[in-house]
Amino acid sequence: MVKDSYKQNLSIAFFVWGLSSDAITNCAAALAEGFSQLGVKRIYILYLNGSPEENINFPKGVEFIHLGVYRARESPIPIAHFLKSYKPDFLISLAFLNIPAILGWLYTNRKFAKLIVSQQHSLIYKAHVEHKRKFLPQAELWLAPFLYSMSSGLVSTSQTLLVELVKQVKISLPQKRIAAIPNPVNCQLIVHKAQATVDHPWLKRKIKPVIISVARLAKQKNFPLLLNAFSLVLTHIDAKLIILGEGSERKSLEKLTRELDLENKVSFPGECQNPWKYMSKADLFVLPSQEEAFGLVLVEAMACGLPVIATDAIAGGPRSIINDNRYGLLIANKDVNALADAIIKVLTLPDLRAQLITASAERCRDFEPRKIAQEWFSFLQQL
Repeated sequence: MVKDSYKQNLSIAFFVWGLSSDAITNCAAALAEGFSQLGVKRIYILYLNGSPEENINFPKGVEFIHLGVYRARESPIPIAHFLKSYKPDFLISLAFLNIPAILGWLYTNRKFAKLIVSQQHSLIYKAHVEHKRKFLPQAELWLAPFLYSMSSGLVSTSQTLLVELVKQVKISLPQKRIAAIPNPVNCQLIVHKAQATVDHPWLKRKIKPVIISVARLAKQKNFPLLLNAFSLVLTHIDAKLIILGEGSERKSLEKLTRELDLENKVSFPGECQNPWKYMSKADLFVLPSQEEAFGLVLVEAMACGLPVIATDAIAGGPRSIINDNRYGLLIANKDVNALADAIIKVLTLPDLRAQLITASAERCRDFEPRKIAQEWFSFLQQL
């Protein structure tokens, strides 16, 4: 157990892209909440874009610091200035900002803080699959073995991802300086916000079962798999599908919806600041991702009282959450027939549905901010 005096005297800074209601910002807010509950008094949020939104609940006392720039490539020098001025004990960088954070930290000769790189996605998948024609993901994969290995510590969101980073990407750090720690989820906050009213006609006056998915409309999320599976489901059950989110794949997904003759069965409402109010009124949540290092939205769906189905995505996030089908149904990645069968089972077998809902409520407790923050403290003490 970490001593209270140690926690109270700590100062911790998070580096995030922006303060919109995305998964990474929600993660930073929940982790900050966990640290605050354990007694940390000085918490800083460094950011490049946006401002705190009503659906992002950071604990009281958090200090928000805009770095004065809006692009990640411009952030190393402002990060160095922050470290020299505030001298936090730890700087935790999240997601796509790890290399700029490392460069800024190195500029200070590593004097003013310990830097923990929190890896939230598969570098190999981004470079070789989703963004194989873009320079930056290739550069990140090429630089990671050198730069990540210079950090004070590395945390991944799943054991599968950690193995990839060490064995395949070749990041070299002592065993005590690497760890797999899941992201925290503020389930109590989600339950509260899920009670808001929703104006979608399929949920406001529900006549047929509604399947829901929430994610960026990006190749990584593999919504064509869900649309094709849903087309098969409709040969057995009359249902509706809502896909919340926005992104570059919208036009192609709408085209596929028309080709499958699903225009009256599928809805794309766009991005929503409070997706939980939609989730709580639906009947089933599905995450069809090709790659998912954690799957925050799976736990959020569980908190909303939904049974969940997910693909066994690259980087192992859904596998770690669902845990051998104890807390949901995990199906083979890219297997359209298996996904369709799983959806039909959950919608037609009341006992299975009730079992999964009960298990989901239990699983949510494993991701409480305070519990995950305690795991982080145990790790930080070793650095």
